[in-house]
Amino acid sequence: MEIYRIEKGAETWKYKAYDYVRTDAFCVGQSIPIELEFSHDEKEEDLQAVILIEDHKPVAGCRIAFPDEKTGKIERVCVVREKQKGGYGRILIQEAENWLKEYGVNHIVISSQDRAAGFYEKLGYQLNPEVDPSVYDKHHKQEEKPKQEPSRPKNAPGPFGFTCVLVEKYL
Repeated sequence: MEIYRIEKGAETWKYKAYDYVRTDAFCVGQSIPIELEFSHDEKEEDLQAVILIEDHKPVAGCRIAFPDEKTGKIERVCVVREKQKGGYGRILIQEAENWLKEYGVNHIVISSQDRAAGFYEKLGYQLNPEVDPSVYDKHHKQEEKPKQEPSRPKNAPGPFGFTCVLVEKYL
């Protein structure tokens, strides 16, 4: 297996490999509409991500962001459907953490689907139900009030069968 870090100037195929994994895991595997999945993406040249390639095929990926100087965020963690539960997610998170440490980050946050929180807890992350996961998003505007969804209680699953929760780890 090869592990690649994607950053400014990376070959186009690496960006496409990451998009493939996201499409398979989220759009096909979880029926997330493709326009929603890719709606908040930055330009490719600004993307920092990790991808795992096995037998010349993309199997897992995630991107990293920096909400502030000491905080790193691991985003859009995904493994292709046929490789899920095979240890690829653990390898992916470890590589992302190593990269974030090289940047001097001492706090890592992940906005996770609630059903995946246990996976992150096994890797040393703590669930923080008191914090809205979107506060670390680039596209989240602090001055905006959260949109109220009166038909859905706060922690009820959304239209895709899950809610997002924040998990975090201090290094």
